[in-house]
Amino acid sequence: MPVYGDEGVHTNTFVVPGAAITFLSFLASLTSGLAFIIEKNDGMLLRGRVAGVTHVEIMISHLCIHFVVVLIQSIFAFLVMFLIFNIPGLGSIPLAYAIVVLNGVTGMSLGNFPSTFPCFMQN
Repeated sequence: MPVYGDEGVHTNTFVVPGAAITFLSFLASLTSGLAFIIEKNDGMLLRGRVAGVTHVEIMISHLCIHFVVVLIQSIFAFLVMFLIFNIPGLGSIPLAYAIVVLNGVTGMSLGNFPSTFPCFMQN
């Protein structure tokens, strides 16, 4: 008799949530970092700066847009986990969603950091 949990626990029950969080973190990192790099290479950031847009406004606009993307990606991840993989929802679902969204925000921050290096601006 196991000390914690049940005897008939499938591997998907504990592997899929961890894989989903890892996937969402890297996806947020890639999309936010790539957006900055593409805008730098296309010259759109420089055009915005010439038009009078400040660095803070550019950063806030990127964070707002990517935060909405993280919210939508997290919703889809939860739908896939609960409806397709039939993972049991034990505990607070809103709290789990908040943790996944915060993990996506961490991924966004991680993606924005390498995009600030000038080596990515080479054509």
